Amino acid sequence: MAEEIQEAVQIIRVAYDGIEIAMKVGSGGIAAMQKAIDFLKGMLDYEKSLGKTSMRKLLLKGGDLQVLQFKTDDMRKVERMAKKYGILYSVLPDCNKTDGMSEVIFHTEAVPRVNMMIQKLKFGRIATFDDYLKNGDEKSLGKLMDFLRKQQGNEKSHTVEGDKVNSAIDGLIEKVGMFAMEKQAISVDQVKENFSINGEQAENVIKQLETIGVLGGRSEDGTHKVMMDKEAFTNRIRGYQSLADRMRAISASKNTNLSDVTISKKLIAEENDHAVKTRVPGTWGKDVRYVWLHKDNVMDIHNGKTMLTFLDTSKDYKLYDEQNRVVTTKKGDELYTHYDKVESSVRERYEKVQKEQKKTTKKKTVTTRKER
Repeated sequence: MAEEIQEAVQIIRVAYDGIEIAMKVGSGGIAAMQKAIDFLKGMLDYEKSLGKTSMRKLLLKGGDLQVLQFKTDDMRKVERMAKKYGILYSVLPDCNKTDGMSEVIFHTEAVPRVNMMIQKLKFGRIATFDDYLKNGDEKSLGKLMDFLRKQQGNEKSHTVEGDKVNSAIDGLIEKVGMFAMEKQAISVDQVKENFSINGEQAENVIKQLETIGVLGGRSEDGTHKVMMDKEAFTNRIRGYQSLADRMRAISASKNTNLSDVTISKKLIAEENDHAVKTRVPGTWGKDVRYVWLHKDNVMDIHNGKTMLTFLDTSKDYKLYDEQNRVVTTKKGDELYTHYDKVESSVRERYEKVQKEQKKTTKKKTVTTRKER
């Protein structure tokens, strides 16, 4: 019975654009949860493009959200009463134009006032967001979801994995890392099963843990081995979170996009207390160019051999020569083309490590056989 009650009041919590999305979804399962998450993220970005903030304010309140369903003809009455009773709400798109109903989403704390509205309207009901999605016409809902997903593509919610982190669950990278510490190895399937997320989300979290050096590349059995002890992991995750928070803050304040890059420390030409001067990959000789990067935006990974940082794709970066004279400027998105993407560089590094480990193992095996 306790399990049934827990399932009935299941709350999903997802971090996106600096806020937490929390919602009661009933018994729709993981698929329904993912659809609800995608829908709300799209609504956030759509409202943002229109200069509206009602959905964001609702989600910032924390806790559970619910839906008021009423006759479409009563929309103006609902708007007037909501203003009168001080109810914060956001109008939801009409996903079923044949039922004559409309919906608004509101915070659970307003349920008593919403019930008063229902009494005065003499019609309406409070439902879950899951109910709203289930009531939608399949074709109309499909078109709406496609539209909202495109809205998500217009904005990035940044952490170290850039645009892919839009689907990462708040704090999940640390939880998965701790889980991996106990097991000493972890697979995508284990992440999916133990943390109730889909395959894409699980892949993203694994890649983030690879990027910051917590996990190795995928082995033949599909698992990723832990590459550090618990204390080192704790220190690494704190550095990761600090950099991720800074990226989000910069992105939010400038309404811009940031792209992650890894830079070998061999490219460092000079540094001071505040910044490092690094050679731009692909430039050398008389055409060599350097860029200064703030140390606050840099994190050491891979045993201190590599730096993880980010570029503002809309910013004009000054490029210097060896005498520290400004030679030219280059847009962040153009400068980014000189650097390997995080995921490819990490993957290549671990593939190389794996090959070397296999060669070493084979040599040891051959030597042992000869000794026998």
